[in-house]
Amino acid sequence: MLNRIGALLVCGLTALALIVGDATAKDHAKIAPITDARGPAGATVVLVRHAEKPDAGPGLSPAGEVRARNYADYFRRFQVDGRPLTFDTLVATADSKNSARPRLTITPLSQALGLPIEHGFANADVAGMVRWLGETQQGRTVLISWHHGMMPTLLANLGVEVAPLIPGGKWPGAVFDWVIVLKFDAQGKVADARRIVEPAAVGQAKGN
Repeated sequence: MLNRIGALLVCGLTALALIVGDATAKDHAKIAPITDARGPAGATVVLVRHAEKPDAGPGLSPAGEVRARNYADYFRRFQVDGRPLTFDTLVATADSKNSARPRLTITPLSQALGLPIEHGFANADVAGMVRWLGETQQGRTVLISWHHGMMPTLLANLGVEVAPLIPGGKWPGAVFDWVIVLKFDAQGKVADARRIVEPAAVGQAKGN
């Protein structure tokens, strides 16, 4: 009798785990734009995930350092529909004890452009960062380097439909070469949103 009860309990817990797992996946996929959310009016916002990370430590891996160096050239020549974008503002997640990677990813670009990196917002404070964008970055072109886990929430706070840009609503852990480009109209609503895959050369050392 006890064995039978134990078996039933195991089956029940397994079924519950499957239900919870399925619900979590669906929750990721259903991240929706926040009602009345707006971006910076008339602005273009470009989003990247930080570059590759090491097994331990807050910095970049050797592959991440290569990508960061190559970003200095890639984003200085960045074009959308054949039209070059000139960045006015660079933004990165605030450093934490576990990661300075968003800032380090765009530091070579910052040095090449002579632009400071705004990095006063913690990873979870995407709502605060989006408010700051709306208040200060109207009509400007902004590059944001952030942690991939918060990208769906960041997009939702900007009023963007997540699913077409991030299939399944979750940025894959092994993907470092997506670039998301958002254009906002005069009211701060999304006029265009697209995902671009960087050329393979961006992740390769020069001469490879």
